[in-house]
Amino acid sequence: MALLGLAGCDQPAEGSSAGGGRGDAPPPTVGVVTIKPETVDRIDLLPGRVVAYQVAEIRPQVSGIIQSRLFEEGSFVEEGQQLYQIDAARYEADLERAQGMLEEAEARLLNADAQSKRVEKLFKADSLSQEQYDEARFGLKEAKAAVRIAEANVRTAAINLDYTKVRSPISGFVGPSRVTKGALVTESQPEPLAIVRELDPVYVDLSKSVAESADLRERFLVARRDGDAASQFTVTLYPNRSSDPYPNKGTLDVAEMAVDPLTGSVRLRSVFPNPAKVLLPGMFVRASIATGEGEKAIVIPQKAVMIEPGGGRSVWLVDANTQAVKQPVRLGKAFGNKWIVEEGLESGDRLIVEGTMMLREGTKVQPRENDPES
Repeated sequence: MALLGLAGCDQPAEGSSAGGGRGDAPPPTVGVVTIKPETVDRIDLLPGRVVAYQVAEIRPQVSGIIQSRLFEEGSFVEEGQQLYQIDAARYEADLERAQGMLEEAEARLLNADAQSKRVEKLFKADSLSQEQYDEARFGLKEAKAAVRIAEANVRTAAINLDYTKVRSPISGFVGPSRVTKGALVTESQPEPLAIVRELDPVYVDLSKSVAESADLRERFLVARRDGDAASQFTVTLYPNRSSDPYPNKGTLDVAEMAVDPLTGSVRLRSVFPNPAKVLLPGMFVRASIATGEGEKAIVIPQKAVMIEPGGGRSVWLVDANTQAVKQPVRLGKAFGNKWIVEEGLESGDRLIVEGTMMLREGTKVQPRENDPES
């Protein structure tokens, strides 16, 4: 019985793959792409903050009591629109007094002019002394100067009267009012009555280290000198830690030629359209600057990358014997839905992008070329 059992063990079971008979399973089909270096823009993801394009702190330029507030808080106001009315009674009186003084000065000028003409005739007829003639001339000049001073006083009084109508110097969204009807305000007080912010467009201030920004600043200054900075340095924004970019592209506007002593970084200011008012001042964002200068790099689809238990990254390749081999890689920055590979792959490698679930090291595979963009 033992001999029969041993003899039975030598017979391959039906359908077994032993000996490479007709029962062998076909190699699995995998989708591969042949790696070729691609031109990618130099893109850095930088931290930034949204800043209003223009900010106007509304302060009174004359003192008085607030009679009325003429805007709705949080609404859009136009440039020149009246926001507050200050009690104007005193300034109306000042204007009337200045106008009266002007009329008095003009009357004195008429009298001085007539007297000067009479004195001139008498002087030419040798009927008056030189001293009397000079006094008449000086009197006319004094009268003219008095008229000019009175005219300036009228203009000043008119300006102060107009200042009782507190207007917005810019178009934008006005915040909450910090004073109410009946409040006493003073000329050039430190506390603003309200704040108006222009939100379309907006600035986004980005930070970049001095060493990393040196080349960018130099090329930006050259492009601005040549009048081509706006087309070469586009900025993509990623608000609220989202992976989806902001729909409107921005442009690099200013590369500051000074270093923040606290952070050791340089401010790069960009401008973004903000028609939907999604970007609000103070919002923290991330942004990437496309410098327009590309470089060759190996990029692979993100779906082809595996995370190892120790935290490393690896991919599956097809070797010369059409076997699957695992290859460790070191990744750089993201490029769209791909990774830039810094180490581990070379041009011509065949990367497996589909069918990796059941692969083992050395598994025989049947490669099928995929679209590199898929």
